Amino acid sequence: MALAIVLTAIGVLHFIWVFSPWPFKDAMTFTRTIGGSDDGVMPPGPSTALVGLALVGGAVLTLMVNESVPGIGPEWLRLVGMYGLAAVLLARGVGGYFMNSGAAIEFQRLNSFLYSPLCVALAALSGIVAVAASRR
Repeated sequence: MALAIVLTAIGVLHFIWVFSPWPFKDAMTFTRTIGGSDDGVMPPGPSTALVGLALVGGAVLTLMVNESVPGIGPEWLRLVGMYGLAAVLLARGVGGYFMNSGAAIEFQRLNSFLYSPLCVALAALSGIVAVAASRR
């Protein structure tokens, strides 16, 4: 449940960011803190919305795999999706440390102590859900 809640919350933030830099005061602060750039140009709306959709989709998939909501499609495909979610989150978590080179200092700090470790933790939770479902 915790995994689904966190993925949904982060997904909703991405949907908000399609239209606004909230909770940051302006686009420059947003891009320095979230994107690591000093250009003040918000990321393209469609790609930001796609990330939000993928995160919320991952939350729904988690709920289906742990049987909190009815599953759609074959069980094996949901399991593949769950393992895929774990792999993507792990890649972002571990690979995120390589993103620090040349990035704004605000991003480097948060990426090192929040974004990347959070992705690794979410990957671990995703893996636990996938393995538990595989053993049923």
